[in-house]
Amino acid sequence: MRYEMEILYVPIMAAKKGEFDALKNLPSSIVERVLPLLELPVKSDRKTVEESIVSTAVQVGKVWGKRRAFLDISKWSAGARTENGVHVFEFAIAQFARNNVAVSPVVGYDRWGDPVYRQALVNIRTIHSITPCLRLDREAIQDDMLDPDYFQERIADILNVLNLGAENFFVVLDHGDVSNSAVPDLIEATENAIGVLRRLGFGVVIVAGGSMPSSIDKAVGCRDEVGCIHRVEMLAWKAIFSQSADCSIVFGDYTIRSPHAADGVIAPDANAKIRYTIENQYFVVRGHSKKLDSLGAQHQVLARKLIASAHYMQPSFSWADSELFNCSLGAKTIGSATTMISIDGNHHICAIVVEVFEYQQRVFQSARASV
Repeated sequence: MRYEMEILYVPIMAAKKGEFDALKNLPSSIVERVLPLLELPVKSDRKTVEESIVSTAVQVGKVWGKRRAFLDISKWSAGARTENGVHVFEFAIAQFARNNVAVSPVVGYDRWGDPVYRQALVNIRTIHSITPCLRLDREAIQDDMLDPDYFQERIADILNVLNLGAENFFVVLDHGDVSNSAVPDLIEATENAIGVLRRLGFGVVIVAGGSMPSSIDKAVGCRDEVGCIHRVEMLAWKAIFSQSADCSIVFGDYTIRSPHAADGVIAPDANAKIRYTIENQYFVVRGHSKKLDSLGAQHQVLARKLIASAHYMQPSFSWADSELFNCSLGAKTIGSATTMISIDGNHHICAIVVEVFEYQQRVFQSARASV
């Protein structure tokens, strides 16, 4: 499985406005190295299911048209249908394709046993030209894959039903929340999983996880303070890549959100915050409840703290960094949490692509020097 340019990063992202704006403002040099895995949000407004999905597809088409992406419905029940009885997955894939997104489905290993879900994927495979992504959750990685015969039987069923070879799949090893995971444990589980997948004929393997805690108080204990969070998933990927120098082992994460981030929850006491990605870590600048001071006023103070720190990467680094710089000067008001998600996410994607590329180059240079 080869493409005109190697993918460096697979961000697992909610298909929502904050993420759309993050993608929209990426430079082409970053866009061509990114393959997003989009999570279809569950309907949470007065629109019908079909209207909600159409709206999402239209928005994705505007920011990611004519580009490749994966789509997952893990937030929905496996057998979810629209008002007209069409499976949500079939309807969504059709709508994304109609809006010129080169979308392929994510095949949930944990959902494969549901006959309605399975039939929906068969129907998608029949109608659309796809390169699916098999998503293996922590249970599959830590339990099923330790029984190679059982795991191979499950995989063989997926391949046979979809009439595709292993070489036609991407695979994402989704470790989920790794905020409390030990790096050596994550490395061991991932290396074992990659070995099993290689023996079964799979090529590109995406190693993903998320270290951002589910709430800001778990990231920075006191309000109006700063702190750093280790990105465990990056540390594990680097250790694996340093030994393999295998570009088909691709980095993935949940950008600046927690894997446990809730959809459609209004938090009246939400704290202002900037989640700024740096090498191997997040630098988190925490404010306080928006009930005490507006987000717009707080974000200016937080942006000044960030820019005064040694971690800030200059306005030219990304659209987000320019927005944060202007915010610190009072020339830009960042008045909503959604806007800050787009800024944090845009910087994160740019920072990850640069970090992965530069790390790969160091590994390659070291290997050449040792010959």
